[in-house]
Amino acid sequence: MSNLRVQSLERSDASKCAAIRIASLGSLVIGRPPPYPWYLELQIASIQNDLDWKPSVHHLKVVDGDGRDIVADAKWGMYPSGRSDLDQLSQPLDEESKTVDQYGALREAVHEYFCTRNDGEMGSRPHLRWSFCLFMINSDNLLVLALLVTSEAHRGRDAGSSLVCWGIAKSEESGLPCYLQASGQGRRLYKHHGFNDLDTVEFDLSKYGLPGVEKMTELVRKPSNAVDCPQMTQNMALPDTSALGRPPM
Repeated sequence: MSNLRVQSLERSDASKCAAIRIASLGSLVIGRPPPYPWYLELQIASIQNDLDWKPSVHHLKVVDGDGRDIVADAKWGMYPSGRSDLDQLSQPLDEESKTVDQYGALREAVHEYFCTRNDGEMGSRPHLRWSFCLFMINSDNLLVLALLVTSEAHRGRDAGSSLVCWGIAKSEESGLPCYLQASGQGRRLYKHHGFNDLDTVEFDLSKYGLPGVEKMTELVRKPSNAVDCPQMTQNMALPDTSALGRPPM
């Protein structure tokens, strides 16, 4: 880990990060179908739009050596006064996304999953409202890890842990709990850092023309959990996001 550093993502990094995401996730985090021809351009525009217009969203990168090689990246949202992203999440899936390739039905199912998992009130899922109460967590005021991807060539170097620990450090500073949804592979990383399971949903990918079954698990972590997170103090320079014109965290 000695040569890895966490930094704030710059606008010029968008194309590199989008390429890393597509190499790992294809065009969808669940099922990982291949990207359609203009998907890369859409991802670049989305990242740049976040950087330009969304002060609650913090894109981070892990760099190696001289800083030119991006090893991993993550997207954290910080919502101390309620989630400003819920209006966008509640919008129906656009028609183009339903028909852009043969995986439109999967895109609809995934969109529905994330909408219901991030609906703030969790109205259709009272058992999860109870789970948040059990952990004494306000489900409206959170740090949300929306995405974390590590380049395949650099896996096993704890780059992903560094990005998780960035959020944990902000959680300890702000008193906000961390929340995320994870695949089975990602869940192991988050459990290592003190996250607790809330709920798991299975996707039978054979219904959508892809092999296998994929599980997505919601997890939370309260501040002040006693968890070994050496990246919070070693080999990791936490970026000062207020320097980007964003509110202090």
